Amino acid sequence: MKTLVVDDEVVTVKMLKRLFSRFGQCVSATNGYDALEFVKIAYDEGEPFDILIMDVVMPGLNGFETYSAIRDLEFSLGIEKDSQTKIIIMTGLGISREIFELHKTSCMAYLYKPIEVSELMQVLQKNNILPQASQATQEPQAEPSLPVD
Repeated sequence: MKTLVVDDEVVTVKMLKRLFSRFGQCVSATNGYDALEFVKIAYDEGEPFDILIMDVVMPGLNGFETYSAIRDLEFSLGIEKDSQTKIIIMTGLGISREIFELHKTSCMAYLYKPIEVSELMQVLQKNNILPQASQATQEPQAEPSLPVD
């Protein structure tokens, strides 16, 4: 499983990378622009992310803008909806569920911070994202560095 964690909070990134690294490659970005670049590169290389979990409030593109840009990219590439990267949006803000409903059509879940690992695992299992326990890797895979302009 290939995961992209996008958040400007170091503690959240470390926790999520530790969790997702057990299941395969886990890359992180601290803003929407870098996340979008990672997604583009992944599609160009033919190895798109299986899941992307990102915060709403970030420098540069916020989570909703990044979400929309990723969906626009996938549309331009002809990616069918069932093959799109699964996206989980998280926030520490008291954003209403109504705002989330605007994005829910192709967003897998919406979680409030602090992230409860058990809640996140339930979302992943419910959506058949987690590999079988026997497929989980024992050692975390190395994280590639962000591309430099």
